[in-house]
Amino acid sequence: MNLFTIVRKNLKQRALSSTLTALSIALGVGVTIAILALKEQGQAGFNQGAFGYDLVVGAKGSKLQLVLNTIYHIDQSTGNVPWSLYEKLKTDRRVVFAAPMAVGDYYENHRLIGASDRLLIDFEVQPGQKFELAQGRLFTYDEAAMRHIMTAPPDHHHEGEEGVFEAVAGARAASDTGLTLNSQFVAQHGGMGGDEHHEKWTVVGILKPTGTPADRAIYINLDSFFHIAGHTKEAEVRGKISTIALKMRRNAAESLEWELNNGTEAMAVRPAAVVAELFQMISKIDVLLLAVAILVVIVAGVSILVSIYNSMADRKRSIAIMRALGARRATIFAIIVLESTTLCLLGGILGGVIGHVAIAVAGNALHASAGVAVSPWILSTGEPLVFAGLIVLGALVGLVPAWKAYQTDIADGLNPTA
Repeated sequence: MNLFTIVRKNLKQRALSSTLTALSIALGVGVTIAILALKEQGQAGFNQGAFGYDLVVGAKGSKLQLVLNTIYHIDQSTGNVPWSLYEKLKTDRRVVFAAPMAVGDYYENHRLIGASDRLLIDFEVQPGQKFELAQGRLFTYDEAAMRHIMTAPPDHHHEGEEGVFEAVAGARAASDTGLTLNSQFVAQHGGMGGDEHHEKWTVVGILKPTGTPADRAIYINLDSFFHIAGHTKEAEVRGKISTIALKMRRNAAESLEWELNNGTEAMAVRPAAVVAELFQMISKIDVLLLAVAILVVIVAGVSILVSIYNSMADRKRSIAIMRALGARRATIFAIIVLESTTLCLLGGILGGVIGHVAIAVAGNALHASAGVAVSPWILSTGEPLVFAGLIVLGALVGLVPAWKAYQTDIADGLNPTA
């Protein structure tokens, strides 16, 4: 009979206590694995989402709010900036290209982004990856029409003027809403439950999945946004856009950022820097949760020690019999250590399953709300260390009861009155 068979029988004899201690280990390990994976993949996803934007220009206010609103399509807009600023920035020698955007409308909780076609042609959504069409074509954008709309007198009414209402849906937006090529939809102002517009957009293209927040958006030609009834009448919208995304020349972002932030017209932010600050802020929470999870594992390890140690009195005779049959003290010692280590690993395996299920659930919620993809099948860099730590913990907590078993006297163990 080998050591593993003996360990299995010992654990089976104490099935209830073994199960409870393994579950305690599993709980701590599951939380630890989920925290590590969500932090690692979440941060990578947010960084990828911000990759293509060197600078985002918007109304003065919260930098984080501007980035969340513009790139991740969550939170509210910080306000509007004048169209004239876009005209100025697109000719700035430091700017490679500029893309104006306007937001405020939704279709089934998926944000409509009024944009120029350059946003979908020139910007990278991930390193070396630009937007690609799965079906159809890009919308038709008329820069001249936009300039006419933005520079027209305040009393000029654009409603009734001929305009093209075309849309390109992100992969997630298309699958969630059922939009297909040539589908038509009507948008709501401010999301579900908001006032419904009368204009109908036609889907002319569907984008390939990018694994970024762009998958959740529906892009419309910017000029159609300002042909919506009422948009050009509202003082806070007339002649203004929500944000301007910029691709900068090398080492030019910092000077333009400083210039805009020290002016009164708008502010500029570097999304990558804002995302880094965000994760630096929440890292303290991650560390706290991780510490609690590790503490749970340690306490569960101590409970394994107590459980095995308390069982030594009941196992004194069986240990003595094994010794009498020729088992060495070192063999008995190894059995107890292997038993505690096995309990830790069994709890760790169950915890791994629990952790990855939690990652899948949380990942779906994160993807739905922010468009950041998190896979439950990817191991975090810290996960192998968790299981290595479990082996060490199992060996350590088994030392005390193993030493007690090591010292068991054959004569005392075989004496029924002992």
